[in-house]
Amino acid sequence: MKTIAIQCVVAGALAGLTALTACRKNYNFEDGYNKAPVIDTAGVSALDTNMARIDSSGFADARRFPGLVSVLEPRLQHYEVEVDLNYKVMSPSLRISAPPGNWISTGLYAAPGELVRVVVPPDSEGLAVQIGAHTDNVSNKTPLIRPGVIFTRKILLPGVNYVRNIYGGTVYLIPSAPTPKKIKVLFSNVVKSPDFVLGKTTDAEWKAMLRASNVPVFEMRSERFIITMYRKVMLGMLERFNAQQVMEEWDEAIELDYNGWYGLEDDPADPRDQAPATPHRFVLDVQISLGSGHSGYPCMAYMDWHSDFIDVDLITTGASWGPFHEIGHNFQMGSMWSWGGADDLGEVSNNLFVFKIADRHGRKPPRIYTGDFVAVALAHAKTTGAKRFSSVTNVFGRLVPFVQLFQRYGYGMMTALSKAARRENRVPIIDEVRKNFFFVQASLYAKVNLKPFFDQWGIEVSPSAVEQVRHLPLLTEKVWEKDIRL
Repeated sequence: MKTIAIQCVVAGALAGLTALTACRKNYNFEDGYNKAPVIDTAGVSALDTNMARIDSSGFADARRFPGLVSVLEPRLQHYEVEVDLNYKVMSPSLRISAPPGNWISTGLYAAPGELVRVVVPPDSEGLAVQIGAHTDNVSNKTPLIRPGVIFTRKILLPGVNYVRNIYGGTVYLIPSAPTPKKIKVLFSNVVKSPDFVLGKTTDAEWKAMLRASNVPVFEMRSERFIITMYRKVMLGMLERFNAQQVMEEWDEAIELDYNGWYGLEDDPADPRDQAPATPHRFVLDVQISLGSGHSGYPCMAYMDWHSDFIDVDLITTGASWGPFHEIGHNFQMGSMWSWGGADDLGEVSNNLFVFKIADRHGRKPPRIYTGDFVAVALAHAKTTGAKRFSSVTNVFGRLVPFVQLFQRYGYGMMTALSKAARRENRVPIIDEVRKNFFFVQASLYAKVNLKPFFDQWGIEVSPSAVEQVRHLPLLTEKVWEKDIRL
């Protein structure tokens, strides 16, 4: 009896074990992590480094924008790009709205879905790679003309790195901080971008290169300014302009009408006057996040702005209003004198740069001759009695008093104002103090107490500010009646 009982227990146990074994499933887990079943394109899991394998999941969208790259376009291997990391850091007292960042153009383009290999030399930490210039997130737009996010950015480590963007895009290197050295970075599986580079490419060479290329996006670059444009649009415009002349004009405008007008220099005696050492950028896109154009780094605009960048006559007359307007936003000193409130200058002071470049060329912006905003503003200034500047509701009309001061006392008034703003120990937190600052600095530059001018325009200043210029003779000339169109 005992022997039989033991045999039954053992048999039951074996049957139970068999049943458990039969129910076991393979969940494909290894160390608690589920391996991605598809090729990774975002750098978050194990990446298939087979350079011949292409992720075509974004082809349909990429075909619409920014465009595909033909298999006939040569893929470059072990292409060397020298990167100078010894750039100057801007002064913390620069006090402009949006100083330029530092995307370093490589002159390369990544085809949609193709894996790019980036080899970084030893002891070269702090670099990132970015594929795609169109960095606006338009996911909240309806309808979506392109996917919401079409750029990729990834930190690079010394050695071999891989990056992919399913939509493709221009390739940039982005350093986190300057360091006194140059390094050589190797790129593989990229194509040459048909870029114009001032001082390195002739107009004829570039136009021939652009016609022969099928890379959809390219750059026009100078020392101080870079425009990212669309090849299909530009092909129909090539006979209308000379690329060298265009980029010389933009380079000069940034140097003289932005940096120089603000008293910024490349090698200043006072570090507070250090000009931005990296170029400003503008990118043209098929869909952007705000308005028809917006400021920032990079400034963004729609495709129909191409002409505004390449027509020299538009640039030199101040008729290229859009680009100057957005770059002007980047230079605004909202923290120091460009006040807000009911008589806000947010869409006003950024447009003063248009007048500066036109004046340098002996011209006046054509916009002041259209509409009646100048006449309406002048009528406001000529009336007697108490008034407020906020009654001038047209933002272009609010430009008039500033242009009147520049035309009467010289455009150097802005230079003096900006340099003084960088030297202030404290940043004003209320608009009344910003108005006081502008009034005092303008009076000191004009060497006359401008209180009557400010009263006629309805720009209120404090008694304490008036006291600071009490030693100056009181203005008697009716500057507020000056027609800026004449």
